[in-house]
Amino acid sequence: MSDGPFLLVVSHDDKSETHAFHKDVVSIGRSRECDLFLPDRLISRIHCRVERRDGVFALVDAGAQNPAKMHGRPVLRSEIKVGDSFAVGSYEVTLSVPVIENASVDETHAGGDNGRGAQDLVAFLQIARALNEEQDLARLLTQIVDAGIQICGAERGFLLLPQGEEHSVEVARNFAQEEVLSPEFKISRTIASRVMATGVAELTTNAQEDDRFRDLQSVTDLRLRSVLCIPIRIQNEIGGVIYVDNRLQQQVFQEREKMLLMSLSDHAATAIVNARSMEQLRTKQFELQAALDRVDQLNGALKGQLQETTSELSQIREEISGLGTRSKYDYKQIVGTGSAMRAVFALLDKYIDAEDPVLITGDSGTGKELVARAIHTHSNRSQNTFVSENCGALPESLLESELFGFVRGAFTGATANKKGMLETASGGILFLDEVGDMALDLQKKLLRVLQEGEVRPLGSQTTIKVDVRLICATNRNLELMVQEGEFREDLYYRLAVLPVHLPPLRDRKEDLPQLVKRFLGDLQRETQGRVRVSPDAMEKVVGYSWPGNVRELQNEIRRAAILCDGIILESHLSSHVREGRRGPGSVLLDDGLVPAERGTTLPDMVRDLEIREIQKAFDRAQANKSRAADLLGLSRFALQRKVEKYELDQSGRPVVAPDDDGASDGN
Repeated sequence: MSDGPFLLVVSHDDKSETHAFHKDVVSIGRSRECDLFLPDRLISRIHCRVERRDGVFALVDAGAQNPAKMHGRPVLRSEIKVGDSFAVGSYEVTLSVPVIENASVDETHAGGDNGRGAQDLVAFLQIARALNEEQDLARLLTQIVDAGIQICGAERGFLLLPQGEEHSVEVARNFAQEEVLSPEFKISRTIASRVMATGVAELTTNAQEDDRFRDLQSVTDLRLRSVLCIPIRIQNEIGGVIYVDNRLQQQVFQEREKMLLMSLSDHAATAIVNARSMEQLRTKQFELQAALDRVDQLNGALKGQLQETTSELSQIREEISGLGTRSKYDYKQIVGTGSAMRAVFALLDKYIDAEDPVLITGDSGTGKELVARAIHTHSNRSQNTFVSENCGALPESLLESELFGFVRGAFTGATANKKGMLETASGGILFLDEVGDMALDLQKKLLRVLQEGEVRPLGSQTTIKVDVRLICATNRNLELMVQEGEFREDLYYRLAVLPVHLPPLRDRKEDLPQLVKRFLGDLQRETQGRVRVSPDAMEKVVGYSWPGNVRELQNEIRRAAILCDGIILESHLSSHVREGRRGPGSVLLDDGLVPAERGTTLPDMVRDLEIREIQKAFDRAQANKSRAADLLGLSRFALQRKVEKYELDQSGRPVVAPDDDGASDGN
């Protein structure tokens, strides 16, 4: 190679010039004395050299302030191969060699047409540049085959790679760049296998008359004419073959096409190695990222465990420091160790042994029924019945028959005697939830039972002695209802002998981690899967106001546990919890109010409608409560009751998100 010329193709501003050199050292720079003159102020007078020794080329720096670059990196001395490009200032220089012997290229020619050799060179350089830029292996192999078909004028092209003891057809295309179906039956595997084994290219201008292929059945069956098969040498081994053919014409492939395809094969081998390296690098990056994600997940789990341990130690310290004030009873079903709940437990310690009625107040979802059951569990009535009823869930007539019972014939459908809940709970405890929703007539009858200790079933003329301890619960302001005549004053004083108020969850933030742990423990027993909460997610949980109290928290944790993969992250929480804003309520559409996540019950819809109309009235009345009441058709006291019920300020705007008053207390 050292005796023949080599080419330097210079590209600048979308133009290219080809320069041929016979000497073994070519200087490049801004000086006109250089062999390759490049007029650019960023280029030194003598910038670099291309040296050739024993057919091996090297790019050598000549002391430039900004050396020539290959693949974006400065080069002091580096071997370069045919097809490699390097940057000198704003110029790109590509090393090449003449493809066809005796092809003349004028050393001073600038982009003209000097015959077929120059055309081949330009086409090959374009192909080489395209292959250099492609990093996806599958697309690269397709481009190699399309390029082979183009430069050889073939009808079809195939690329085969070794696969174990055999070799597979990775790409099969025709001159129209269409896929060739069932390619394994469209080529001579014998020719391909022979080239793969020997590494020697095979060319035939007419396979039907070529003595080398006379005994090959595939050549006869496929009626092959022109065939050219070139090995792909990858790191000194045969890494595949490029196979092109033309079944219709003879003499399609000559030595020119063989040399072109061999040059393409050499360049393709380098491109394949690079693409495979990039593919391996991407795979390693994916594996590394997956490992990092796993590490983050494990760190979150460890932080969660540390947080749990810290919380448990803090709880132990509180228990040790508070041994003198420890509760008389074990309220293990009611989660809470903060000051607010300790005050509740202190009251319960005193209430449990008494026989007087207990009135439990508090927002919806704070766990009022749990408190009632705790009183029953630890009282001397624990061996007898605990009966529970929601006064807001039944119409007045049905609630009356449920409470007092009835005899046969008392009303239509009464075909047999039935005990009422007061009689059923005799000796035990009767829990009446939402007692504020009880009608006035029914309140009067309940008061008589409490005063006289006896009940008369509907339709009966006789009374039955009952011994019942009554526990009532409500999320309404019974004192205000008494003032407005909606609840009997005498009954109120009978029920509120032993009052206990359950604080909302927003006032007992210290209990949130324990509640979350309890809910996750319940879920683990149900699903046999352990779930933890990341510190970031726990921070959001503690920071949220929880207008739906314990019930809302339980539903939120259950939902997040279903969505996560073992660790509840911040992203698994609802958006309103993450952002610390009011949760989803109802959406007002053109055709009316449509409930969203908070429920689809009629009380939900009535609540939101009343809040909206109160706000409108306050706006029209300029915050004058008496005038706003007139606009709403209510008394001033009735309006005040609704303002307190929905926790509105003096302008009718919510102080906190309204609770779900239409739902029964739960846990």
